[in-house]
Amino acid sequence: MATGIGYALKCRRPDVDVVSVQPRNAPAMTLSYRAGRVVDPGAPNTIADGVAGRYVIPEVLDDLLDVADDALLVSEESIKEAMRLLYLHSGLVVEPAAALGVAALLEGPGRYAGKTVATVLCGSNVAPKDFETWIKKS
Repeated sequence: MATGIGYALKCRRPDVDVVSVQPRNAPAMTLSYRAGRVVDPGAPNTIADGVAGRYVIPEVLDDLLDVADDALLVSEESIKEAMRLLYLHSGLVVEPAAALGVAALLEGPGRYAGKTVATVLCGSNVAPKDFETWIKKS
């Protein structure tokens, strides 16, 4: 998704920063992006199963290297907090993978201060019981 949306954004506004976000517990694409080659960090272990690919497809990495300006990793706790905030403030029930952009904002607010930021909120493929568990404040 980052490559397709990133490409479309760069075609319309070449100066836009495209940032790919993955869970810290499923870092294959981010580590590969940073290394500029395919990296295999081992099996993923994240609630964000929609982005928990272990194997990086070289052609997809090439595309990401062409369009992304950075790639970030976020914690499971930030993903849960992002899901909670999206629900409380917008009434959205999103799957963990859909909360990654908001999780990145939570972990790096200074990076985005004063900027216009957009993130993709797609997918509600989450079991209600899991969702309720994940968004509860401890």
